[in-house]
Amino acid sequence: MALKTLRAGFTGKPAEPDLKTKTQEAARYVRDEAAVVAGTAREHPAALSGTLLVVATLAFVAGYLVGGTSTPPPRSQRFWSW
Repeated sequence: MALKTLRAGFTGKPAEPDLKTKTQEAARYVRDEAAVVAGTAREHPAALSGTLLVVATLAFVAGYLVGGTSTPPPRSQRFWSW
């Protein structure tokens, strides 16, 4: 008898949070994470500026390399052919 009950399965539907609740939870999570990042930046301003400098330098170098390796279009495909 107990085995038949176990095989019967779950007949009800679990309550799922609606879209508004999910959105509010996501917004709260983002706010909490932003507060943690802001607090860390306030506590360690030198580390923040160093990190931003490194990221900006890497982005500049990547842009320079991508721009330097691209070839100009052939003369026949240019808008103004001299």
